[in-house]
Amino acid sequence: ITPNVSAAEPTARVVEFYNAALNHYFVTAFPEEAAALDAGTPVAGWTRTGVAWNAWKSAGDGATAVPVCRFVGTPGVGPNSHFYTADATECAKVKQNPDWTYEGVAFHIDVPQGGACGAGTTPVYRSFYPGATVAQSNHRFLTDLTMHQRMAGSSVLEGAAMCAPLSTAQMRADVVRLLEQATFGPND
Repeated sequence: ITPNVSAAEPTARVVEFYNAALNHYFVTAFPEEAAALDAGTPVAGWTRTGVAWNAWKSAGDGATAVPVCRFVGTPGVGPNSHFYTADATECAKVKQNPDWTYEGVAFHIDVPQGGACGAGTTPVYRSFYPGATVAQSNHRFLTDLTMHQRMAGSSVLEGAAMCAPLSTAQMRADVVRLLEQATFGPND
């Protein structure tokens, strides 16, 4: 059996960073921003966690992709954190909240329909970590639900917030994995 899997290849890679001094997570799909964090600028202490997923650079790249709004906590008022949402209603509501400053579109991605992601995508789960103060609260985005379950503390799973597109190689690997589990293994 030869898996016949094809799709438009994702055009962006979202990479997660962690800063132990801040106890915060941050994601970016901008290669220049990731390179700056790797170099320790503008704020030292950010390291890659190994968590990453695919997205689209622009709306035209993915047929059903929507913009992901990126916010930063308003200095001295809101959380010392970033927040991302692909939900247009939520984005509009957060834009009206003085605790947050809208930074623009971070990347494009599909959204869950009826709480589930469609074929060729994988869920990106959003978790909220309330801090002792507003400034210490933070969100984390994970494609592996077991990672959220292993996180200690008072994190709250908010559910699947986005659907990351899978590359052709990822989809082929999923087909092979299914065949290996369901049969005596794949063959040509």
